[in-house]
Amino acid sequence: MKKVLLILFCVLILSFVTIHSVFAKRVLPQVANTNNATSNAQSAIKTKGITVSVKLRSDRNAIIATLTNLKIAKDISYSLSYKTGDNIDQVAQSSVDPKEKEPVVRELLFGTCSTNNVCRYDTGIHDAKFVVTTTLLTGKKVVKTFNIKIKK
Repeated sequence: MKKVLLILFCVLILSFVTIHSVFAKRVLPQVANTNNATSNAQSAIKTKGITVSVKLRSDRNAIIATLTNLKIAKDISYSLSYKTGDNIDQVAQSSVDPKEKEPVVRELLFGTCSTNNVCRYDTGIHDAKFVVTTTLLTGKKVVKTFNIKIKK
C-alpha cells in the first residue's frame, strides 16, 4: 500500500511540476501580436531595418544596391570591401540621406574611375562583402552583410 501511495504521490508531483512549467513560460512577441497586423508590420520594420537589394551588374564589374523604407532610419551608411587577384584590399564607403527619394540606387564598381570617366576594373575579385549599417529612429543599430561571389 505504501508503494502505491508513493508512486501516486510522485506522479502527482511530476504532473504539477510539468503543468506549472508550461504556465511559467513567456509568450513570444510574434505570438502575442498575431491578432494585430499593424502591430506586426511595425514590429518587423523596427527589427529588420531598411530594405536592401543587391545584385551584380551584367558585366560583373560592379554591384547595384537598391535601398527602400528609408523613413524608419536616421542614419544609413554602406561599404563594399573586396580583395583583388593580387590580394590587395579595396574598400569603398559612403552614406545615404534618409530623406532621399525612394528607391535609392547605388552602383559600386570593382575598380576606380578618373574624373573624365575612364574606368579601370580590378580583376580576380574575391572575398567581396557589401555591408549596410542603419541606425533606426528608435536608436537600434541594424547591420546587414551581403557576401558577394563573382563567377566570370
